[in-house]
Amino acid sequence: MDRDGWIACGRHILEGAFSHVSNIRDPMFFPKMPGPGYPVNNKAASRQQRSAAIFEAIARTFNIAAPLILDNPDLTIKGIRIQDYYKKHLLELITDQNSDIFIGHASDYSQPVQQTCEMGNLCLWMIIAPDAFWNVLNPKEKAALVKAIQGWAHGHTLPHNWRWFNAMMSAFLAIHGFDYNKQLMLNHIDHLLLHYAGEGWYRDTSCDYYTCHVFHLYAAVWRAYYGRKHAPKHAKVLNQHFKEFEKHYPQIFSRKGEVIMYGRSILYRLGASAGMAAAALRDERSQVLTPGLSRRIASGALLQFATHPGFFHKGIPALGFYGPFPSAIQSYSCSASPFWMFINFTCLTLPKDCPFWTEKEEMGHWGNLNDKTLYNSYWKGPGFLVTNHGKTGAAEIRPSKIHNQDANYSRLVYNSAFPWAANSKKDVVAGAITLKRGKEEFDLPRMISSAGAREGILYRQAEFSGHLPPSIDMASVMIPNGEIRIDRVRRMDICQVHIGHFSLPHLAGEPTITEREIDGKASLQMKIPNRQLAMTLYSGWDRLGIKTITGLNPEAKKASIIHAEMKDKNNFGPVRILVSILLHKTDDSRWTELELQPIASITPLSLDIPEALAGLLIKLKNGTEHRVEFQAMDGTNSIW
Repeated sequence: MDRDGWIACGRHILEGAFSHVSNIRDPMFFPKMPGPGYPVNNKAASRQQRSAAIFEAIARTFNIAAPLILDNPDLTIKGIRIQDYYKKHLLELITDQNSDIFIGHASDYSQPVQQTCEMGNLCLWMIIAPDAFWNVLNPKEKAALVKAIQGWAHGHTLPHNWRWFNAMMSAFLAIHGFDYNKQLMLNHIDHLLLHYAGEGWYRDTSCDYYTCHVFHLYAAVWRAYYGRKHAPKHAKVLNQHFKEFEKHYPQIFSRKGEVIMYGRSILYRLGASAGMAAAALRDERSQVLTPGLSRRIASGALLQFATHPGFFHKGIPALGFYGPFPSAIQSYSCSASPFWMFINFTCLTLPKDCPFWTEKEEMGHWGNLNDKTLYNSYWKGPGFLVTNHGKTGAAEIRPSKIHNQDANYSRLVYNSAFPWAANSKKDVVAGAITLKRGKEEFDLPRMISSAGAREGILYRQAEFSGHLPPSIDMASVMIPNGEIRIDRVRRMDICQVHIGHFSLPHLAGEPTITEREIDGKASLQMKIPNRQLAMTLYSGWDRLGIKTITGLNPEAKKASIIHAEMKDKNNFGPVRILVSILLHKTDDSRWTELELQPIASITPLSLDIPEALAGLLIKLKNGTEHRVEFQAMDGTNSIW
């Protein structure tokens, strides 16, 4: 998509936001969306909640408005001159103590509040797009705004990505010659750098897309406008981290540039692609994230959502992934929160003749994949095995450092074509492994640790709750369209284990279900237009089934999950090794027997030791061999 397409798309989205504004005096207070978040009720909202929600709406829609104002300072919507609207309301919110929407002073709060985030983001825009707001202020207005920024820059924050907001406020003050606390800013930067996990990713409680839309985007602006000149040592480290990040970053997007539903604040959707804008905003050309590749992925992510029929709810982006989906909402969100995703509109501050806008779009590594090949790489720092399937065009993340049961992080695999479904209170959870001990309820692992990747095979260990908890050693062997799973179950009491495939939404009625048997192995398949799933049981599992879920899928009210079950009959059972094949498609083609059952044989690697310890040699019908060696799992796994 070219620059004009981005401008047109931005205007369309901004017009939706202004459907809730009657005139230039009317603050932007969006209607409450279904699900959790603040305020619980707009009519009963406290003054502080109301002003915070309005500030979030004004500040985050400015992600779109600022570059549109740069492109056309006289832009109007509903007869309102957009630049005048944002000037009036930003000044009123931040500096007018007599206004009923005044956000207050930083010193009024005894703990971190949402306003810190929006103030930091406003300062980013005043640095890279000063003509949109800062340069139209008179000296008195600037003085009042600077006084407020100084309070927020040196005020409360949170010990994660939020430090970037304080640092950006300080950088803005420094760039314009105002008083600021340089040492405090560098203290924040030092702590931010200590979150570095490796391969370009930061552990912001978990490794997720905050790495893209805060850590690297904010670092690119801070480094270019402040750091290189005034803090070169910090700038050097940030630059090195980005160089490590860009090597693999494109692989988390599908062939079309689509975002994988993964990590908290997924309401920010295409914010995952903000690293593309960061690459373009940097003061040196990337050898990996070339302008054509960056624009193609950033445009693909924007189109993934902006063209989806369920994306807009009451004229603004829904609180969900596509349409409304309460399970994806965090308590700190409000109806305006999704507008953070448009932080990647920072690319529109680049000149029209910038290579980002003029060079031909590129396919990058996807151009080297075909129906029989895949990209497969393990990133030790974040613990991701990232896979791109040449035949389906889907991208996948398999996390291996999971320390909670949050659906944003606890799935065994996240796929760009099959968004995650919320946790079920019953036995089957899509994309996850669950276990039941005796008469207890089924439960997700309390943590999943990484035992690394060897020869392209990912090794993980799932540990469940309880005294002397049972655990499952897991190996994933990647194949075109999916994976071969080897699960080694270790327990003492009678247990039941379920493995769930992705959920398939009922978009136009129930999916078509078929059963087949290949080489004596049971296989189940489900199909809706342009998407299919299949699971084949090779050995160890007791049965296949299909579960229908309601209200848990982000695309439809109902969805179905193919799952497998293993059930003990007695206590103190043997170590059980379970082998299954989980597959997906993004077209309507018929499954071949070779796709559904690609395994020629599985034999122990050694006949001299017990089979549960020996490891497995998996020979595929195409001649490929894989050696699965769990080795000393209890000594090689790591949660961090």
